[in-house]
Amino acid sequence: MRRIATTFLGSLLLLESVAGEGESWPRFRGPAGSGVAAGEEIPLKLDESTRAWSVPLPGPGSSSPVVWGQRVFVTSEDRSRGLVHLQCYEAVDGRPLWSREVKVGAYRTHKMNNTAAATPAVTEDLVVFSWYDSSRKVAVLSACSHEGRELWKYDIGEFRGSHGLNIVPVTHEGSVIIAHLHQRGGYVASLDGKTGEPEWKRMYPSPSPKTTYMTPLIRRRHGADGPKYEVVVSSTSIGVRGLDVENGLELWSLPDLFDERCIVSPVDILAGSGEKDSLLTVGCKREGGNNVFLAVRPPDASGGKAEVVWQLENHAPYVPTPVSDGKTLFVLSDRGVLQAVDPRSGQPKWEKKFQGNFYASPLLIGGRLFCLSRDGEAYSIEVDKEARVLATSDLRPGDEVTWVDASPALAHKSLYLRVGARLDCYRRK
Repeated sequence: MRRIATTFLGSLLLLESVAGEGESWPRFRGPAGSGVAAGEEIPLKLDESTRAWSVPLPGPGSSSPVVWGQRVFVTSEDRSRGLVHLQCYEAVDGRPLWSREVKVGAYRTHKMNNTAAATPAVTEDLVVFSWYDSSRKVAVLSACSHEGRELWKYDIGEFRGSHGLNIVPVTHEGSVIIAHLHQRGGYVASLDGKTGEPEWKRMYPSPSPKTTYMTPLIRRRHGADGPKYEVVVSSTSIGVRGLDVENGLELWSLPDLFDERCIVSPVDILAGSGEKDSLLTVGCKREGGNNVFLAVRPPDASGGKAEVVWQLENHAPYVPTPVSDGKTLFVLSDRGVLQAVDPRSGQPKWEKKFQGNFYASPLLIGGRLFCLSRDGEAYSIEVDKEARVLATSDLRPGDEVTWVDASPALAHKSLYLRVGARLDCYRRK
């Protein structure tokens, strides 16, 4: 008992020592959706010597964990019982704190999708996640307190898509923002985080040949006039659009860019460069050829027009969202080709092929790249003039897991990995 108490106290002191320093990972791909964690120290090798804790989940899923303070949240499916669980764990030692479940019932998904695919979003007051109520045939957004108390539910509405639901919420200054762009049309909306009531809803009623699975980007605009922030979304039916985060008014658009499904999320690849400029990468799948991957310059001045600046010619990603430090863009394709790309010109600097396929989005941690393959191989990569693998770790996914697709989370100088039906935490001891 004394050894357990001492271990817990040591871990608690570790987290308290870094309070305020990377203590939250509030959404898919972390703060601002950048996938960048500057200065964080995580172990190169992920094994028993660096595993702080590992806990079983109620079932598998591809949603990523999110972190706020000393709490970690993740969803899991129980397909046999038709349930999706929202679990909360203590970040120190993985101790379960509470669990809520929602009844999704039985509905069809793609073999590579699941009923717990959508990553939650968390603020200091609530955690929100989406799911599909098959009995009523509507998508739902649920909000809970950090203690697991239900706060509100919002009926997103009907959903039509051949792969199943995956609506990933983001938050901004007390609002929850969703992009519900599916095969029967849809909308982008902002909800009051306290009540779940709509603040605005921008309708896009035209049917789409494909459902979008990208996560919206909240971008700070650099112009001297006009709105301060905008929501950037992309889909087959609408192309790329920038909406005023305050009222949903459309600020700019680039239609007719895509002919297939959008999964890669918009990223401001010049963020972190110190320049007062933005370039946004977006993309979609292309059947029978190289995927579409573009860099778009949004207008920051009122009345300006957006433009396509460059297009990546080879090894464009379909699922993994790229990561950039503002000086170099790192693009990882589904088939394991990693490219370092000049963000201004789109010209590759170098490329390296890895064995395996990749759906999880890479992280840039203190200048090193962290990539996770679908087979459960984790790569720590030094990226400078070339890619040099510093360590490879076999995360040993269980027999119930077909693929490892969840993107990692990072907080408290700890790496939180959802590996199928378990949640692992790694940190330097």
